[in-house]
Amino acid sequence: MRQMQRWMFVLALTILSLGAYAQTEKGISSAGFTIGYGFGPDAKNATLGLDYRYNILDEVRISPFLAYFVKNDGLSAWAIDLNAHYVVQLSDMFGFYPLGGLSLSFWDVWGYNATRFGVNIGLGGELYATKEITVGVEFKYNAIKDFHQPMLGVRVGYSF
Repeated sequence: MRQMQRWMFVLALTILSLGAYAQTEKGISSAGFTIGYGFGPDAKNATLGLDYRYNILDEVRISPFLAYFVKNDGLSAWAIDLNAHYVVQLSDMFGFYPLGGLSLSFWDVWGYNATRFGVNIGLGGELYATKEITVGVEFKYNAIKDFHQPMLGVRVGYSF
């Protein structure tokens, strides 16, 4: 049964990739929605995010990102990130990218508010499902005073 599930998954990916296009050309933009989870020692929160990506070169893009850390154990936050991605295109349908950037976050911990600057470092991968649609996963470490947090997210984006 497991072998059959694997073959069905491979078949679905193959069908999905027919007519796939790389979306890493200079001037291409995309907007996306991310759902994820921050699982650090300082905070554990589900995350919801919106981003915009703009390719300033074929391999380099900037990515402003707005995230909400869903309240958990009295802690919630908003974060604004500005990251840069260096996209390594492995094929017309798949690429990965290291990322680095800055973060500004606004934390609410049981009524105590804190604003923190931080840095991001991470790695992501993306599947170019169609000319317009991208599906990807991203892992980043957000280093902020008092609120360090590794984060994992899944993104669906629309390119234009």
